[in-house]
Amino acid sequence: MSENWKDYAIEAGDFKMEVIEKNRILLPPSAIVFEVSGEINLYNSQAIKENLERLIEKGIVHIFLYLELVSYIDSSGLGAFLGIHSKLTKVNGFIRLVSPSEKVRYVLELTKLKSLLQIFPTLEAAAENF
Repeated sequence: MSENWKDYAIEAGDFKMEVIEKNRILLPPSAIVFEVSGEINLYNSQAIKENLERLIEKGIVHIFLYLELVSYIDSSGLGAFLGIHSKLTKVNGFIRLVSPSEKVRYVLELTKLKSLLQIFPTLEAAAENF
């Protein structure tokens, strides 16, 4: 797939969602890794969802979100992740959250979504067994 992965980067204020291309070597063509930083809130969660839905339509069904640099996530961000999780489950894909920041981890635990969404400490751990 000769795709320009930079077309899937998002930048809005302090929020960034960038493709980590160097790690694509370790993964099959159906996978993509994003590094996300800043706040995931009402203003950018819809852009995240639409961006990931475009990728799913192109056959990218294994999505890794590196969340170590995320300073905040609200319910709309969680909703975007759950919506993508639901779509990917239907096509034998997945969304995996990698190295969530302490604040993101707290929200995932508080909302009990930690048991529903796949969370991994490292990209290497997230890339195993699929």
